[in-house]
Amino acid sequence: MLKKLFVVSLAILLFAGAVMPALAGFVWCATDPNILLPQGGVVHVVASVPQEYKNVTWTLEIQAPAGSRVVGNTGNITVVLQEGPVGQITATASTGFPVKLNAKYKGNWLGEVIWGDGNGSVTWSW
Repeated sequence: MLKKLFVVSLAILLFAGAVMPALAGFVWCATDPNILLPQGGVVHVVASVPQEYKNVTWTLEIQAPAGSRVVGNTGNITVVLQEGPVGQITATASTGFPVKLNAKYKGNWLGEVIWGDGNGSVTWSW
């Protein structure tokens, strides 16, 4: 039984080691954009880029419900806000370097996406 537990633990550690390098080298931007929605909720968009690009300015186009606005400091991210459907936000980037995005609304993570070339679009709904 102890041998089986050891083998399972070792397999888990090896698997975790194989998965972790895929995210290595990403740093969280300290100034992720928050989108204040017209009904009062806030969508927190979490953006990360590889260390070597953390000081590069890039554009994130966001479609959000009419009346939404960007709040807080977005740092090196230029946010272009456009009107979009109620109940969802769409983020689009074209950077030429890897970008990882996630969004959180009312304590719930809406989903993560990684674009290896920095080009893509993602829609989150709630």
